[in-house]
Amino acid sequence: MLLDKLHIFLLWLMFWKAEGTLNWEGRKEFLVTESAKMDLMQLDGELIDSLMNYAEKIEQKVSKLKRLAQELRQPLEAAKGREEEYLGNPLHSFPLIRHMHQDWQYLEEFMQKPVGEEEIDFLRRKLPELPWQADTEEAAVSIFRVVETYGMMPWEMANGLIDNVRFNSTMSALDCFEVAKLYFKWGYFKQALQWISISKTRMKEEYSGVYEVLGMTGQDMALLQARCLVELDLIDVAREVLLKQPDLAENATNLLYLFVANPFEAVDSSPKLGEDYKRLCRSSFSPRPSKLLCRYNSDTSPFLILAPFKMEEISLEPYIVVYHDILPDKDMQQLIALAEPRLRPTEVFEEDKSEARTSDRSALGTFLPFKDMNPSGGPLLDRLTQRMRDITGIQIRHENTFNIIKYGFGSQYATNFDFFNGTNSEMEGYGDRMATVLFYLNDAPNGGATVFPRIDVKVTAERGKVLFWHNLNGETHDVEPNTLHAACPVFQGSKWVMAAWIHEYDQMFIQPMYREGKMKH
Repeated sequence: MLLDKLHIFLLWLMFWKAEGTLNWEGRKEFLVTESAKMDLMQLDGELIDSLMNYAEKIEQKVSKLKRLAQELRQPLEAAKGREEEYLGNPLHSFPLIRHMHQDWQYLEEFMQKPVGEEEIDFLRRKLPELPWQADTEEAAVSIFRVVETYGMMPWEMANGLIDNVRFNSTMSALDCFEVAKLYFKWGYFKQALQWISISKTRMKEEYSGVYEVLGMTGQDMALLQARCLVELDLIDVAREVLLKQPDLAENATNLLYLFVANPFEAVDSSPKLGEDYKRLCRSSFSPRPSKLLCRYNSDTSPFLILAPFKMEEISLEPYIVVYHDILPDKDMQQLIALAEPRLRPTEVFEEDKSEARTSDRSALGTFLPFKDMNPSGGPLLDRLTQRMRDITGIQIRHENTFNIIKYGFGSQYATNFDFFNGTNSEMEGYGDRMATVLFYLNDAPNGGATVFPRIDVKVTAERGKVLFWHNLNGETHDVEPNTLHAACPVFQGSKWVMAAWIHEYDQMFIQPMYREGKMKH
């Protein structure tokens, strides 16, 4: 039995170490898409109802068997102490012979008759619709991002406290153990031990019998806890953990030998979160006093003379400004409605200049316009393009594309540049991304800010706001390295943004000469 358990445990370690490739086609995005989560919750309710029906049918069978047992016992109770006299009555001996010949055969058939086949079949049919192991790990990674970015202790996260925001919810023993396994997989053994400790406490507080049915036992926790302690060279403490577990105590020495002889080769593929990035994302961040101004901009377009925009200067080098109350609610709602059916996992340009799915951005996105788009979308995008011309004062081609992105719980975009300073398919015929215009399409109540770590700038996500910055120097077209930016993880609701890029070749007739700069493309 123990060897079987060890074999399963080692297989489990191998499974968690394996990165593998998955076929993502047709996979629902449970973490980001509200409709998928709502469908999942509805299915959970249906499965729970089916489970209750199954339990009720079992209870009915048990109740019927108990009543039968009571009725069958009555003659025995009546004969107790006077069995010979009792059996001398022909009306007693005949029923006994008939009962023993017939009833127990029928009872055997009844006992073996399956109960709740309909409910079991329903569960089997619904299993393919449930999240994959990859979905569970992705959700655990989101917990990791939120915990590490916002500096939460494991017990704070498990009790619903995130960045000084209290949520009326907690994580179960199973939830905490799943997060512990992820930390273990990446080699964060101290943190894994903290999550295991919370899980063990929760297991004692809650009905532990449920967890055995759901695949988690005290033996599982003790094995992982001892494994972490061995990796931290705390052999004696690991021995104590194993000795306290009754089904492991006898083989504690062999287990420790196995763990020491086979060190766990952790592969740290955790999201890379810089210290400045984390500091800026947290609610404790206070920006330095600035001499930059908020004013009404009426200079960049003749239209703004009649209807100036509220502009907030964020930085002059590089040039970063925020415009407030730019988009009306109906436009933002229409943009979301156009994009939502076409949302797919986002891809970014990797170092080899190809597009690929990556953990650097955990979100869904799509581009507008697209073929067969609702005709009402065309005039809206034209208005947005003109609005961009008004607020930037820069030439923008008519066919400009817009990238709409949706971030869900734990979603983020790691630090990146919007310029390429190289060659790829997007630059062909357009040049590099000279500037970026980022529209915020909804309020992200907690998390989701855009941060510029090199210049200590943080811009919160508020509906109707537009963030505009230059990726290239306006005169020399040198790249601006201080435009390194990132999106903080969202930890309540979702965040919708729309990005548009202004390319340098579009400016050739209004900026025909560039001064020689320090950095060459």
